[in-house]
Amino acid sequence: MSDSKSPLQLISKISSYILHPVFIPTLMVTALVYCCPGLFFGIPDKTSHWWLIIIAYTTLTFPLLVVFLLWRLKFIESMQMHKLKERYGPLIASMLFYFWVFWLFHKQFAAPEMIQSFLFGVFLTTVLVFLASIFFKISMHTAGWGGAVGFLLILTLQAIPGALFLLLAALLLAGWIGTSRLILKAHIPAQIYTGYGVGFAMQVLSYFIIHFAFYLS
Repeated sequence: MSDSKSPLQLISKISSYILHPVFIPTLMVTALVYCCPGLFFGIPDKTSHWWLIIIAYTTLTFPLLVVFLLWRLKFIESMQMHKLKERYGPLIASMLFYFWVFWLFHKQFAAPEMIQSFLFGVFLTTVLVFLASIFFKISMHTAGWGGAVGFLLILTLQAIPGALFLLLAALLLAGWIGTSRLILKAHIPAQIYTGYGVGFAMQVLSYFIIHFAFYLS
């Protein structure tokens, strides 16, 4: 019986690495640059590609480096952070990096509204995941992908060309990553669904905050 389940568990484990939330900001902005170029209207291609490099460097390289250093210094037992308390340091560091990249795109680059909305939503999601992690092991994977679905739903409702395709893809990936985490018994269903709800809600909240800020400016 265990042999029949092992291939599915292996696929689920690989999926958990590939679809880890640390990759989501880079994946999302890459998808937006190539599939929703209308969001970058009036911005040179060279600039949008440079923005993508900055986002990847800040939201991917730095958080992974922090986790690696914490692991090597034996502050955490593994880079997978199976224990609840092992999440605190990486999440606090990620909050700082995510807010910094949002502030950079808000103040220095004056990026389009929806790019700022997404980046601020990532920051808010990380804050709420950190607060939730004080009490229980919320799924970071589903929080990340719930946020991706929420953001792409907003773009789809705004009739942004290419957004519907990305939304359908995100829905499939979000559903699969939740299933994968259950297969691996990394979370119980309540932790999975709470993650989806947190990510989705924070992107919606971010949209209204940033939209209101743009309206006032």
